[in-house]
Amino acid sequence: MKTLISLITMLGVAICNADSHASLSDVSVEAGISYSSASTSGGLAVRDDSVSASILLGAPFSGGVASVGVDLHRTDGDTEADLAIAWGLPVAILGQDLDAEIYFQKIDSSYGGWEEVGVGFSHVFDWAEVGVSFWHELGNTAYGVELTASREFSTPIEGLTVNPFVAVNFADSYNAVEVGVAAEYQLTEDASFSAKVSFNDNDADGTAYSLEKDWVVGAGFSYSF
Repeated sequence: MKTLISLITMLGVAICNADSHASLSDVSVEAGISYSSASTSGGLAVRDDSVSASILLGAPFSGGVASVGVDLHRTDGDTEADLAIAWGLPVAILGQDLDAEIYFQKIDSSYGGWEEVGVGFSHVFDWAEVGVSFWHELGNTAYGVELTASREFSTPIEGLTVNPFVAVNFADSYNAVEVGVAAEYQLTEDASFSAKVSFNDNDADGTAYSLEKDWVVGAGFSYSF
């Protein structure tokens, strides 16, 4: 927890020193609908088969972008709502140019939801985009770190890209890994179709959050206004 507070403090200092030329009139809106055989967060299962509708609002703010997203999930006859608030911007920390983000998210799940805060950093190398996030669950002492790597490839089909990825979570009470491939087809400048397949495993045995060598598939459509 002390490490997380220190990193958030460092990021806050970087944000205060960043140039700000943002205009709140430049607001973006993205809406989407999707299906997933299982939803996950931090390497944990959150819900099974679900159809989801989402909306994401973004606006320039203090040298970066502030965003608010709401996802509504219909699963097993119930509706669950997730909320995410984030602030991301480019920063220089210890002489390195990074993309940084502070976030809060509220996960609604019949398995037992939670609220979480975190800070993440990422950098695009020639060979891949690599990221690290530190998170802390509010209301208890749960904490962890997530490491990610991905690379986007173009294809012979115009507008189609594929993105193999891996995410590994090390938490105080479990470990988790996800390895998969995502694809996106740009239908128009504003509309796109996406699909994903991934292999998921964690050691949260004996809980509703457990994933034991499970394959997850999903697809969705999004439109940017």
